[in-house]
Amino acid sequence: MVALFVSVPNLFEGAMPNRQDDVPAAAEQIYTLESMTCRILPGLQAREYIVKSSSNAINLLDVFIWSIAIYLAKSQLYKYAIAAALIWLFAKQKSVRQESILAIRDVGIQVKTTYWGGSSVSRFINRNKIDDVIINEGISFWQIKSYMAILVKDEDKMVVVFEHLLPRLKPVLLRAYQGIRIIIFTQKPNHALDSFYTPKQ
Repeated sequence: MVALFVSVPNLFEGAMPNRQDDVPAAAEQIYTLESMTCRILPGLQAREYIVKSSSNAINLLDVFIWSIAIYLAKSQLYKYAIAAALIWLFAKQKSVRQESILAIRDVGIQVKTTYWGGSSVSRFINRNKIDDVIINEGISFWQIKSYMAILVKDEDKMVVVFEHLLPRLKPVLLRAYQGIRIIIFTQKPNHALDSFYTPKQ
């Protein structure tokens, strides 16, 4: 991805509907927005945004590879059948199932990538190391994509959030961006903003 470095720090100001539901701060709130699920933890001190892959656990490519492996096995070409199965297994383990970002007030941010194989990779960034959270634009597969990134003090490389799944700017990415900034850069919980949500059915 080639970043164009178009910072959009205040895209969401005034973009939220003016709705203020009276929701108890002690209860966990969950809502969904397209492929993203948001959890507002009790006390409004933390938020987690989870973006899930639109791909199914088993797709046409999986069926194709296994069909080849079965054909090779029936043809007694066991070495090639095993090779096809291993290629499928390796590719599946590296396929992203979901990505998430968890922000905790006065503590920091954790970004996590979970793969279909069950493994996961996560990184925690201490609040004192977070310089800013921004939205940039970059080129990916000849398309201009918007992405959220964390600027870390004393580091040249940004930490890209939802790096593999790259959800749409509106409404998914903007909602996560605004929610993370509320937690990280607001000293006290803003109940008026935190109370806007759609309950999960």
